[in-house]
Amino acid sequence: MNLLGTAIKDGAIKGVKTAFMLLKIVLPVYAVVVFIKYSPIMPFLQSLFSPAMKFFHLPGDGIVPLITGLFTDEYATIAVMSTFDFSVAEITTIAMMVLVAHSMPVEAALARKIGLSAAKYSAFRMVFAVLVGVLVGWIGGVFS
Repeated sequence: MNLLGTAIKDGAIKGVKTAFMLLKIVLPVYAVVVFIKYSPIMPFLQSLFSPAMKFFHLPGDGIVPLITGLFTDEYATIAVMSTFDFSVAEITTIAMMVLVAHSMPVEAALARKIGLSAAKYSAFRMVFAVLVGVLVGWIGGVFS
């Protein structure tokens, strides 16, 4: 087989493997979030976190993708956001916050492994996620 054919074959195999890996993450998270969304848990979360979400110009629902992103990755956050009716500004705010602080347990363990203080590293990321959220939320609030 020629070099181009081998590259296409290898790329297709890697692409399919990556797609299945992402589906293994996204589908279960999506199912759990849909369950939470239509259960009595959602109104409780909304009322509990709605005051805090106002700092970021987000509705109370915004806590669900934020918490998901803190403990998992960006792909799961995207899956969660797709189950809600967020505006472009709200999606941008959530995405920016999760880009700064995502997969906290995994990344704290990695930080510890390379000799950093996991607590300081996590606190640093959380503080900057909040600052980014306030700034991007404010900008989104001004233009929406």
